[in-house]
Amino acid sequence: MRPMPATASSQTTDDNPLDHGGQRNPSASALRPQGVSRELITAILELARRAPSGVNTQPWNVYVLQGASRDALVRLARSALPALLSDVGAQSCFWDQFKRLPGSSSWPGPDWQQPGGDFLASANAAFGGGNLQDAAALQRYFGLHGAPVALVCTIDSALGLGSVLDCGMFLQNIAAAAADRGLYTEVQTGWRGLADNTLAQMEAPAAAMLLAVMAMGHAAPSAAHDGSSHQPQAQTSIVWHA
Repeated sequence: MRPMPATASSQTTDDNPLDHGGQRNPSASALRPQGVSRELITAILELARRAPSGVNTQPWNVYVLQGASRDALVRLARSALPALLSDVGAQSCFWDQFKRLPGSSSWPGPDWQQPGGDFLASANAAFGGGNLQDAAALQRYFGLHGAPVALVCTIDSALGLGSVLDCGMFLQNIAAAAADRGLYTEVQTGWRGLADNTLAQMEAPAAAMLLAVMAMGHAAPSAAHDGSSHQPQAQTSIVWHA
């Protein structure tokens, strides 16, 4: 289904989350345990589905995990971490899943993304954004930084690579809509390395391909918005021609 057209304001205000490039997100350690209502999550997803679509291959699929299902997901991930830090076979399985692409696309991955090396350093480079400095940080990452909501985002594995880019725009819309409603979000692609067990736990269809898990929760009112979960954005190269 083609996303519904959205009416965008041409005005730029301090309340527009896009004006801040995601820098309004608080430290991940500053989340409150307060839940997020189903109505609020539904409203955010309804707005986000209007994201631009280059190849028009919807639908994007979202599994919303809260309460017991969210906790079970965290336990599943954390139970895998000891082996990932020490066992070459577990590392190989993780990176094989992490590097999957839809359709006939393939990606061997960089040299550091191979089994037998320093898994923590590889994870930090692949999806940690420079924040996975030790095993405790990896535990926090796969604990969703305490966020009470996990949005597991999937597409059909038969789709093309362009569908991954389209889903990225969908996730960007979720983040912007959530920030506008006072919520913290973090897109976590590291869950791709645990895709098989994650999708099995949710009883997802065999054709489902996991792209990312988004952590979502309320930020503490006094939290410093230090943007610590985001790497500094590189400057865009702009060339002017008269």
